[in-house]
Amino acid sequence: MRILGFYDDHNCGAAVIEDGKILAALEEERLSRIKLHDGNGPEGPGYRCLEMVLKMTNSTPDNIDRIALAIQPPGELLKLVMKDMLSQGNFKWFMASFLTRSPRWDNYWLLYPYFYNWYRIVRTKKLLKKYGFANTPIELVDHHTAHAASAYYTRGVQDAMIFTLDGQGDGLCGGIYKGKGTKLECLDTVSSYHSPGLFYNLITWMLGFKPNRHEGKITGLAAHGDYNKVKPVFDELFSFNGRGEFSYDLAKQMWWHHPYPHRTHYPKFVKKIEEQLKPFSKEDIAAGVQVHSEIVVKKWVSTYLKDLKDVDLCLAGGVFANVRINQEVAELPNVRSVFIFPAMGDAGLCAGAALYSYFNENTPAARERKIAPLQDVYLGPDYSDKEIETELKKANLKYTYYDRVEPELAKLLAKGHVVARFNGRMEFGPRALGNRTIMYQATDQTVNDWLNKNLKRTEFMPFAPATVKEDTNREYINVGHNDLPAMYMTITFDCTPDMKKRCPAVVHIDGTARPQLVTEKSNKSFYHIINEYKKITGLSSLINTSFNMHEEPIVCSPYDAIRAFQLGHLDYLALGNFLVQLDSQDMVSRKK
Repeated sequence: MRILGFYDDHNCGAAVIEDGKILAALEEERLSRIKLHDGNGPEGPGYRCLEMVLKMTNSTPDNIDRIALAIQPPGELLKLVMKDMLSQGNFKWFMASFLTRSPRWDNYWLLYPYFYNWYRIVRTKKLLKKYGFANTPIELVDHHTAHAASAYYTRGVQDAMIFTLDGQGDGLCGGIYKGKGTKLECLDTVSSYHSPGLFYNLITWMLGFKPNRHEGKITGLAAHGDYNKVKPVFDELFSFNGRGEFSYDLAKQMWWHHPYPHRTHYPKFVKKIEEQLKPFSKEDIAAGVQVHSEIVVKKWVSTYLKDLKDVDLCLAGGVFANVRINQEVAELPNVRSVFIFPAMGDAGLCAGAALYSYFNENTPAARERKIAPLQDVYLGPDYSDKEIETELKKANLKYTYYDRVEPELAKLLAKGHVVARFNGRMEFGPRALGNRTIMYQATDQTVNDWLNKNLKRTEFMPFAPATVKEDTNREYINVGHNDLPAMYMTITFDCTPDMKKRCPAVVHIDGTARPQLVTEKSNKSFYHIINEYKKITGLSSLINTSFNMHEEPIVCSPYDAIRAFQLGHLDYLALGNFLVQLDSQDMVSRKK
């Protein structure tokens, strides 16, 4: 059975699965070149990713059995929002829904949730009709069920607890699920009124960064601050009651707080707390929201695991893009392993909706279906040697072709050169995992400054390492059963003294690193680059940072790669087995 999955909103994407396996998955941003492309915004619908996954899988209306949309039925969403609003017992919020409005609500006011999802469905059906899918059955899957399905149905276990947490989606910011066999049962939900994701979002905005985009920078900045200085303030702003409920205490203080959280209210929130936080540095405030989030999320997860032992956890949603939170959850005493779906944000909803649609068919045959672990996330497009060479010639670049380019790249890296790598199918999700990657030696502590400057980035967290998996215990402590998320760079681990000494450029201030463990099976070419580098230097790890310019998506095509290579003044570009060298004068000046 073949199912097309589609998500139309923030960071929209498309996926095709067959018999429970993801054949192709792709974010629209990689093709439109608009970061976090919003399919319901001025950027327009995500038709490019739809066309690409259909092309990659040779899918047509004749062989697609069903379409799964990550959209909750409008009536169900309206009932949920109304019930949620009344259950808060907050008269001020209830009145605000009638007497105020925000740009997000347009003119619909209280009925906005219904009309918004109704409009999404109509618009998506119109798009699908252009590709011949007017008569293909459609199934609607709500936001957090799709998140949960993306993590559970790719983990490869038959029994797990699943947690989802983000800013908000379809009226909720999170859910707790039980996975047993092919069935996914929702045990509880988290109101978007009390979203840890939106609270982190608010502080990101307050510190002058872009919410929904720069939260990772706050995580890095937090390492330079002191949480203890701001703890009393943050305890008053956001809390956890110990019974499974978050409490957005700051929002409770606001008279005109809108019942459907949105960034249009952030100036009012900040005005309320700016005097409380004025004495503290940006670093301390970042530490406040980061550590406080780790504490409340860990307490939340613990509440639902208190009577369980040796639990396998599956996590998805934007909050679990935070690698430090993931480490804290993984280290809970009754947790055996964690798995974070590699496309944990909204981009992963297209795959999650399709997987849920497949495994939850109400038929005897569906109950016998087997869940297989995710093999890799190289689910995007690839390009032939002919296509690569054509773009190199258009750019008037001199190049050399090698039958095996990996040993050459290892030599260049050992000499201290920066090498951009473009190879095979593009990664799905926010992490570059060797196919759209910039590589450099992990011995240079100054690299975070000069390389980010070349790429016009403003990052505070050290780069991440790619490590050959057989040397895991040499480099990291207590990986245990969590080697799977480490293959996708979705969790941090404490580093060994040897790692701290020999590869300081990838070790965070707190002594952790966010690794990608690489095997020959997971990525043959990337593995051989690191392994050849190891033969020369004795080091098992390289810097792996995403191949893109600041505020741009990761490169997708050979054209994108050549453009970023030239703008970033990188030393070498390896596209497949083609190797290009930057002008030697630029190479000499790159560190100045």
